[in-house]
Formats: sequence, structure tokens, C-alpha cells
Amino acid sequence: MKTKFFTTITIVATFIFSSSVFAQVDGPILSGVDNTSEYKTIELINMDKDLSTFANLLTLSGLNLSLALTTEPHTLFVPTNQAFSKMSIKRFVELTNPKNKTELTKFMNDHFLTKKYTSREFKNADVISTGNNTKIQIYQDDYYLSFGGAKVLQADIKSKNGMIFIVDGFIEPSRY
Repeated sequence: MKTKFFTTITIVATFIFSSSVFAQVDGPILSGVDNTSEYKTIELINMDKDLSTFANLLTLSGLNLSLALTTEPHTLFVPTNQAFSKMSIKRFVELTNPKNKTELTKFMNDHFLTKKYTSREFKNADVISTGNNTKIQIYQDDYYLSFGGAKVLQADIKSKNGMIFIVDGFIEPSRY
């Protein structure tokens, strides 16, 4: 009985979140926000429909509360809804299954750094330690910057308590 309940919850959650996953990015993220530095990172993420899947996953993982309460400077790598459309349905269902909350939390934490960085602080071939016993490889050339395989679409979105980088994929750290 419990298995059927969790399966139903997972299917409903997948349906709800997938409706926003296939939305296209219509322009610069947060273009309607005059001064991003007046808002916390979690508030900014919730202000743009093109970031709704990531915002919903933060809520499912429970990390939205931590972001709402923290005053510590941090950096978030936020995939767009279009990035989530590249994720397999199987992987998405795994992440949103209530039984896999630990895996979802780990996935979300891979997109979080406990220090505030700007794009100017990174160099090609740098490696950042995330604190989750993982490292993120950085690639930078004259045309773009990427972290753990995710290309930066918008960099240095300053918030009241951190910095946001909008990315086209998921951070894939290496474990050590």
C-alpha cells in the first residue's frame, strides 16, 4: 500500500514539475528585477519562471528553508528549466521520489558553494572543493565559462546573501 502511495506521489510530482521543465528561456533570467542585490538567492530563484524546476527541487529537498535563513555568503549554480528538459525522465523520477530525498539533497548541494565567488575569480583548469567531498572542474576561454560540465549562461547575479550563476546543465563534480 505504501509503495503505491509513493509511486502516485512521485508521478504527480513529476507531472507538476515537468510542466515547467519544458519552458524555454525567453530572455535574460531575472530581467524584470531592477536590483537583484535587494533579494536573497532563494527569493531571486523563485522570481523567474525559467528557474521554477530548480526552485521546486529545492523545496522538495528542504534546502529552500536553509537558503531562506542563511546570511552566510554563498554561490549557487542554477540550471534553467531547459537544462532539466535534457534530463531523462527516469533520473527526474528518481530525484523526486520521496524515498530518494538524500540523493536529491546531494544533487542540489552539488550546485552550492559555501563562499561567494564572481566569475573573475576563476581561471581555466581551476578546481573548486565543494565541501561535500567533491571537486568541480572549471573551464574558461574567451567565449564561455563552465563548471563541472555546465556552461554559464549568465554570471555574477548578485544577491543580498550570495551570487548566482545561471547554467545550461548540471554540475557534475568528481568525488574524492
